[in-house]
Amino acid sequence: MKLLVLLLTILQFGPRAPLTPAETLLAPELLRTIERNSVEGPSVRIVQGSDANAGEIAVVCGENCEPAEWALRKLGPAVAARQIPQPARTIRIVTVEGPRANTKAAIFIAASSGQTMKVVRGLWSTASIGDEVAEVFARHAMGVVDARAYERIGQPRWEMSGIPITTIVPPADASGFDRASFIAAASAYFLATLPNAGSEALLSHLTVGAHARLAEDGRKAVAQMGAQQRASADVLIMFGQAIEREQRRMRSFEKFMPTPVDPMLHSRILDMEKGITSVWTSMGITSSPFVPAAERIRGRGGEDRRIVSRTGTGPLPTPEPPTAMLKFPNVDVVIYEVGNFIDGKRSISDIRDAVSAEFGPIALPVVADYFERLAKAGAITIR
Repeated sequence: MKLLVLLLTILQFGPRAPLTPAETLLAPELLRTIERNSVEGPSVRIVQGSDANAGEIAVVCGENCEPAEWALRKLGPAVAARQIPQPARTIRIVTVEGPRANTKAAIFIAASSGQTMKVVRGLWSTASIGDEVAEVFARHAMGVVDARAYERIGQPRWEMSGIPITTIVPPADASGFDRASFIAAASAYFLATLPNAGSEALLSHLTVGAHARLAEDGRKAVAQMGAQQRASADVLIMFGQAIEREQRRMRSFEKFMPTPVDPMLHSRILDMEKGITSVWTSMGITSSPFVPAAERIRGRGGEDRRIVSRTGTGPLPTPEPPTAMLKFPNVDVVIYEVGNFIDGKRSISDIRDAVSAEFGPIALPVVADYFERLAKAGAITIR
């Protein structure tokens, strides 16, 4: 009799449907609540967090704040009605003019464009979990998503303050704003509630996502090697820096954890960082073992071990760049990123390699020349 009851129970309910990737981050019921919530009603500019010391998540709007306001309308009333738990971090609509000092991450909703939802990743200097989270929720909302490297489309320049920015570009159709507002709402809420039930799944997504992004870099490396498939120094620099970008992204997970960070979690992230270095040889680009950029012998390209440090806070001045830098169509972004990599630890060669990997080769003397100009302006010291 018991076996018959068990059999009938199994046949009645059947096996559980597998979760979607987004449902591994936020529970299905919670995700549906956010997705289906109305965007009508009074304006909501802030969803107050429960912990004032946990920091904030910024939902940033440019010329049009409507999709950002829709995102918070999906969250605010649901939190007030206890349909979803109150996040630890405050979620706030912010304009591009300036961030709050305790902002952990920013999600910028750009003007609608094209026919496909786009997620534009942040700059390499501030590679963060925010890109991964937004891509997961974007694919849940749209299916087909164009996830791409950084391009300047009106984002605020907050990276110099260590704030990573992920950009959502809605398609120019009737549902674009609604889908973008859901992606922004779900991403902001997930980041605002970390650590949460989806933390473990996010670590797995970070590993899988790192391999996917490094595959993109690998294709670029194969193209740069040409028909003979010979890896130049610039190819090795690019791919090595791409690995370090993904390692920074993994480490950024710890910024959302209580301090001090649990030693076991820290050890696991170190293992994840080490694990992705296997692509250095598995891609077939080189048989030499992976070595961090700062420990690498740079060879004929020369080396400048001088350390660059800022003399103050705030934006750096922008002296006239060396002529060789003007070859870049986005020279302002290149110069800005050069400044973002200044941390008092990286050498001129380290920064040159990082920026060359992200935007294209820049000769070491050109970068050194630009730093000399900044030093002459009193903005940095070189030692």
